[in-house]
Order: sequence, then structure tokens, then C-alpha cells
Amino acid sequence: MKLCGTLYGLGAGAGNREWLTLEADRILREVPIIALPYGADGHRGRAEQIIAPYLGPEKTVLRLRFPMTRDPRLLHQAWEEAADQSLLYLRQPADVVFVTEGDPSLYSTFSYLAEAVKTQCPEVKVRIVPGISSILAGPARWGHALTKSHQSLAIIPASHNLEKVAKALDLCDTVVILKVAQVFEEVYNLLASRQLLTNTVYLSHIGLDDEEMITDISMLKERPLPYMSLLIVSPNGQKPMKAGNP
Repeated sequence: MKLCGTLYGLGAGAGNREWLTLEADRILREVPIIALPYGADGHRGRAEQIIAPYLGPEKTVLRLRFPMTRDPRLLHQAWEEAADQSLLYLRQPADVVFVTEGDPSLYSTFSYLAEAVKTQCPEVKVRIVPGISSILAGPARWGHALTKSHQSLAIIPASHNLEKVAKALDLCDTVVILKVAQVFEEVYNLLASRQLLTNTVYLSHIGLDDEEMITDISMLKERPLPYMSLLIVSPNGQKPMKAGNP
């Protein structure tokens, strides 16, 4: 008899429900406890919207609170509380699947949850089910390759990382800049100073009905941008044409 259940970190992808993998579909059908992140406002997150058809009456839905803050004390407290709630089921033992948008291995809350759970209960097995992140879905919707041949690629969150963004633009053939909404003006000025505005495409809400792809990013200067926005910059590569698949 196993002592603890398995904790799955499952990537729901960037937004389009059809991008769920076959493995994700099977696990969402099989695992009885589905854990989902939600913010302080209590609204359904992107991950929950994607996997909503799996949330039937036979499932136990465990909503775990993760505040949008940089305060390490509050974050640590949230991770510990989420681990406590998950372990109530894992110790029965029952399997728990934590669903995250994008991929669980890439800037995901799941890594912190898994670490907190393993610290309290090392016997818990952790499995990661990959998802199609916006970093890969974006170029697919744009209709261009991220890299070719021996080209290099950097993925940088812009918040508090402008120096790293600048270095990546110096060193790499393609740079994907995440989390641009709060620092768009600074990123825009950096790209303008390097004459890279015409080498940049903006994408947001990838795979959803309100998806946007814009190649003239000067159009964005007076607009509030959604959190799920990214820029793809090709300092030494092709300039973006009119973007997109139909």
C-alpha cells in the first residue's frame, strides 16, 4: 500500500483548449483531486477556464490561493498553506493534479508548491506533465520559426531585468521578452535606442478569442497591456511581416 499519492504539475497550455496534450487529457480524467491557482480577487484563472470541461461533479476541486506580490514572507506563507491543503488529500492517499497555464517547468507556481510539499512529506512523488507555453504557441500563431540552424534564443522576463534584456539583445539571435506589461515604456525605449522596433512583434492572449499580434509596437504606447503579453525580438534575424495565422 502506498503511503502518499502523486502530485502532478500539469501544463494547460497558453489558452487554446485544443492544445492540451493527450497525456494531460488522460490525467485530468483519471485523477480525482484537481487543484487550481486563484488570486486574491477569487476570480477563475486562465488554467481553470481551459480545463473547465473536466470539472464534473465527480471531481474534488481544490482552489489554492497565490497572491500577486513580491513580498517573500507572504509568498512563503501562501506556498506553505497550499502545501498543507494538498497534503490533506495526498496523505489519504489520493493523487492531486495542480493545473497551471503554460508549462509547469517554466516560471510556474507549481515548482514552489512541489518544493513545499516535498519538504513536509518526502514520500510524495512529483510528476510533471508538460504544456504548450506561450513562448512556443506565440511563434506558431505568428507563423514564423523562433530560431533556425545554429541561431541562439533567450527568454527573459522584463520586470526588474532590463539589464539582462539588453545583454540578451547583444548576444542572441532571437529574444522572447515576457512580463512586459508593467515596464513596456522602458522596454520600448530600449528597443528604439537599438533600432529594433521593426524587428519586434507583440502577442497577447495567445490562442484565445481576444488574441492580438501587432508588428508596429508604437501602437501600444498609450494602451494598458494585459499581463499575458510578450515580445519576440530578432536583433539579427528576419523582420516581422504582417502577423498571423487566420
